[in-house]
Amino acid sequence: MNTLIDRTAIISTLFMASLAGHAIAIEPDYSDLVAKQVTPAIEAELIPGAVIGIYKDGEASYYPIGTLNFDQDQAPSIYTLYEIGSISKVITGTLFADAVRRGEVSRDTLVNDLLPDGYEVKAVDGEDLKLWHLTTHTSGWATAPINISPADGEKPFTGYTQEMLFEAVNKMPPKQAPGTAFEYSNFAVGLLGTLISINANTEYETLVKERIFHPLDIENFTIELAPDQQTMLAPATAGGRQTKPWGKTGPMDPCGMWVTNAPGLLEFAIANLDEHEGEIYESLSMSHELLFDSGDGGKVCHGWLIYGDGTTYWHNGMTGGYSSYMAVNPTHDVAVVMLTNGAAFETTTIGMKIFQAVMGMNPDPISIEVAEKLDTSFTDRIIGVYHSEMGFDMTITAARGKVFAQLTGQQALSLSLVSKNRFKIDLVEAELEFAMPEEGEATSVTLFQNGMEIKCERKE
Repeated sequence: MNTLIDRTAIISTLFMASLAGHAIAIEPDYSDLVAKQVTPAIEAELIPGAVIGIYKDGEASYYPIGTLNFDQDQAPSIYTLYEIGSISKVITGTLFADAVRRGEVSRDTLVNDLLPDGYEVKAVDGEDLKLWHLTTHTSGWATAPINISPADGEKPFTGYTQEMLFEAVNKMPPKQAPGTAFEYSNFAVGLLGTLISINANTEYETLVKERIFHPLDIENFTIELAPDQQTMLAPATAGGRQTKPWGKTGPMDPCGMWVTNAPGLLEFAIANLDEHEGEIYESLSMSHELLFDSGDGGKVCHGWLIYGDGTTYWHNGMTGGYSSYMAVNPTHDVAVVMLTNGAAFETTTIGMKIFQAVMGMNPDPISIEVAEKLDTSFTDRIIGVYHSEMGFDMTITAARGKVFAQLTGQQALSLSLVSKNRFKIDLVEAELEFAMPEEGEATSVTLFQNGMEIKCERKE
């Protein structure tokens, strides 16, 4: 059976219209701007709160908004930690550029030249896989390795080992010739960071800190959290319910597992604006060099994406309980970051609108349709565990007037009511229908997906 969704596979493809000539002087206090753009997502309970960092005209400012959790009044601080998801790919791309500057590898180094003995990527149409294909998502590989099978759907990469990563290399020939088409791939970037760190004979997290963050004097990035950092980590949420941080995963760390706070991320963004002398700034400059242009607006550097204006570099990120956004424009010396502990695709749109406003535009706030909350007299009748005729379990839970469905080994997804006992699964072309007696609990639920009807009976 196909998975309902791989949330790490989705990346925004929005490219802004040209910003050239639009930068104007605006009020340095952005509190009203942040409230205007972020409040709709908080009111819709997509996110409990956020911290936004803005740099313009040589000044950095930070704007915590909302709360740390839906059921608490405590606000986030600028030092609250968040998983930044796929913004980690920019960090790995920078590490790659730095390794090229050091002469350890080249952009055209063959992946096969760095793989351990016994592992090989097959050429496609005579094209061998090169390192630059991994950082630009033109490897021809799908987003996730073929042999990933999480025991916990809310921590999908936990337990995935380096040996499994290399086994996936053997089992997953690229679907098309490398360097010909963009297809977002966590697998490719995980392999890139792993190969560079093995080639340098240093563990990935240690290598990045030594080569990127220490030279930039940035201390607020980590993957494996110390006990005191654990207390600073915002609780993970998705769709209004609490979920789990992904945490350290091993060979997939390079694609999305860095944790930081707003000052840390904004300091890294600002470093990408500077033209200071020094080897680390040479590496940052190299990371901005265009490596792939799809011809239809999609431009990719070493992990960085480029907006349609041609001068703004950006990336977004999302794990199971967090989402983030970062954009920098060296031409106008502007940087914006947004960190939140809600896994919401809308974070990218909100971050982009804040960036546009800082650049002098006047974008309207995002419009979010808020679903009517369900009464507990109804949700209490359908929550429970249901066993399918195909062997998997479906767990139905409810929180804050919303209902969620989670299949064995997958992440919980929110549901929207379609009719009396029928729901559509948000973000997936699938529906659920509960068999409801006149009184008492639902006896079964049927999954409708891809032309199949799969009945799941309630378990005692």
